[in-house]
Amino acid sequence: MAPLIPPASTLAPTSQPEPGEAERVAALHAAGILDTEPESAYDDLAQVAAYVCQAPVALVSFVDEARQWFKAEIGLGCREMPIDRSICAHAILEDELLVIPDLTVDPRTAGNPIVTGSDHFRFYAGAVIRSAAGVAFGSLCVLDRVARPEGLSPEQTATLRTLANQVSTLIEHRLSLSEIAAREAEFAASERRFRVMTAAMPQMVWTTLPDGFHDYYNDRWYEFTGVPAGSTDGEGWNGVFHAEDQERAWARWRHSLATGEPYEIEYRLRHHSGAYRWTLGRALPIRDAEGRIERWFGTCTDIDDLKRAESEARQLAAIVETSKDFIGLADEAGRTVHLNAAGLALVGLPDRAAARTLTLAEFFTPESRAAFEGAVMPAARRDGWWEGELAFRRVDTGAAVPVQFNIFPVRDSSGAKVGYGTVTRDLREAKRSEEARDLLIRELSHRIKNIFAVVGGIAALSARGNTEARPFVDAFRERLGALARAHEYVRPHTPDTAPALSGQTVLGLMRLIMAAYREDGRDRVAIAGDDAEIGERSATALALIMHEQATNAVKYGGLSTQTGTVTLAGCRAGDRYRLTWAEQGGPEVRAAPSRRGFGTVLAERSVAGQLDGVLEHDWAPGGLVMRLDVPIANLRL
Repeated sequence: MAPLIPPASTLAPTSQPEPGEAERVAALHAAGILDTEPESAYDDLAQVAAYVCQAPVALVSFVDEARQWFKAEIGLGCREMPIDRSICAHAILEDELLVIPDLTVDPRTAGNPIVTGSDHFRFYAGAVIRSAAGVAFGSLCVLDRVARPEGLSPEQTATLRTLANQVSTLIEHRLSLSEIAAREAEFAASERRFRVMTAAMPQMVWTTLPDGFHDYYNDRWYEFTGVPAGSTDGEGWNGVFHAEDQERAWARWRHSLATGEPYEIEYRLRHHSGAYRWTLGRALPIRDAEGRIERWFGTCTDIDDLKRAESEARQLAAIVETSKDFIGLADEAGRTVHLNAAGLALVGLPDRAAARTLTLAEFFTPESRAAFEGAVMPAARRDGWWEGELAFRRVDTGAAVPVQFNIFPVRDSSGAKVGYGTVTRDLREAKRSEEARDLLIRELSHRIKNIFAVVGGIAALSARGNTEARPFVDAFRERLGALARAHEYVRPHTPDTAPALSGQTVLGLMRLIMAAYREDGRDRVAIAGDDAEIGERSATALALIMHEQATNAVKYGGLSTQTGTVTLAGCRAGDRYRLTWAEQGGPEVRAAPSRRGFGTVLAERSVAGQLDGVLEHDWAPGGLVMRLDVPIANLRL
């Protein structure tokens, strides 16, 4: 009678496994048992199975996709065989046990090479080995070369099942150990990652047990505090806090431990240098799946520089707000970002919201706005600043306000330009003071001119009735006129009152001023040497200095005697110009004066402040020698 099922040796391999087979094989591979080294625990189970079942061959067999592999084998002499020789491949399809009393007559095994070949196996009994999830991995089986029509006894059957269950337990134990090892490895790796991460963090990092006991600090903590490793474990950390902050920090920490709320506080922490630095302390609880706190993870961040910067920023803000100057900030498009109280008052704005609706250009009068847009901003972008006089327009009245306007770029920490700042000064009071001063100067100058005119008139009247006095009066009036002309250069000027200086030079100015000191047709002051062009500002300063020098010479020096003279010589040396005043024939100079007169002090300040030059006095016995040294470029101003 033909078998109902073809022998296993005639079954062709299929590329499409039975439903669930792929999952079974995957689970077997995941168990990690295949191709492992022999183990005595499995060998002992196979040995017991062979002994109890009185069989020459016993196997702990696992059925893979294309082979049958033996974790333990007794009496077979090999570790695996192809799937077409496997009888266990049929056993794993059973619920618990497969017993074939005579392999030669069972249609599933009659054609199997281990039955028909040199092995001549006739009997098979195998108990299924399953995973904890019930997946069939293989079987614990015994084989005999003699058929056993009676099969196994109840005791042998029970023992074989028990041994198969024990194999399953060993596999689960193996999986548990593997999982534990994997977890321990992951924990160790996680610990390493944690330490590497905390070592790389710029903050000080610490952890505590659920009760707040500190048990870990990273290297940054020890680098910052300089304390020995482990010395701040437990409650030792509070000792490195500033005494004034300890109780406050403890109270906040106890509150977090009691409530589980995040911990955050600022305190002063002792640096290894001994100084206390402000630090931000933070901590969060780490909870398990049930919400219980397992640990606290905390950080300390050095914020001392930030605190100082904030303090400086507050001070700067206070300075800006209390300043009497217009201080404003605009973005790159010129839109107002901030304006202080003085700025709001200067242009008649009610508040900062109103200021932010305007651009910088809209603060100016039409004439100054044209200058601002056409010259000021191009110069500020090109040179990095601009300063000069312009006029603001009050928003409320439209009145013009003269100002000293200063503008400069504002940059962020990376150096990128973010806008423009301005510090602008109200010039109205200064203009009023300047106008009052100019009026006083003009009045004084007018009175001095009147004095010159009156003295000249009196001299002329004296000469009308005395022909012999006429030559003296004429010389006197000529000298008086020279002094009047010198006075025009000595007195302060406004742009409207300054004398014309087109083409004027240093020595030309000196001849004009010293004309008053001619006597009997001869120059008491001999002027010679190199010449240089001179501008309005430097002409006034030089005229003041040399007029003061000539006045002193008439009173005390080389021009105070009939025979005394002065040599005034100019000398160019590179980019410098030296003017030397040398007196001869006057009274003997015994020592330098014990005090300086107002005129001398004024002259020295004019040299330093207006000409950026140097004024030296050499009180030689033969007569005073004064040297004035200035940059040639400054003479043209």
